[in-house]
Amino acid sequence: MTEMQDPEEIWRESLSKAPPRTEEHPPVIRRAEAWPYPDLRRIWVRLESSPFAAFPNLELILTDADEQVVSSMLIVEVRDAYQSLTLHLRQEPRPGERYRLAIVLSRNEEVLDTQVLDFDLVFRDAKGGEQ
Repeated sequence: MTEMQDPEEIWRESLSKAPPRTEEHPPVIRRAEAWPYPDLRRIWVRLESSPFAAFPNLELILTDADEQVVSSMLIVEVRDAYQSLTLHLRQEPRPGERYRLAIVLSRNEEVLDTQVLDFDLVFRDAKGGEQ
């Protein structure tokens, strides 16, 4: 009978033969969008970063017109360059007012990139039309 190799040993051997992951440049935020849902209590956030070898952290902070934090999220060690997320407002929405979404991409306590999106809290169809 043929002797089978231990699956864990196959895994370790294949990992040792794989080339190391390297980055020419630290990752940056390539694209970011914020789309209020029709109920204005949730914000659909779409993000895309450049490719990365080591997993970065992603922090989102949403503030209202009075600069009060109304929602926040921290994702530790993001695994995919594309993120589609929903932020839930922690207070009553203020339709038509200006909101700000601050996005911070970091790794090992170092900020790699930031982006700020200002938008009015009105429903807009993500396919281009305003409602």
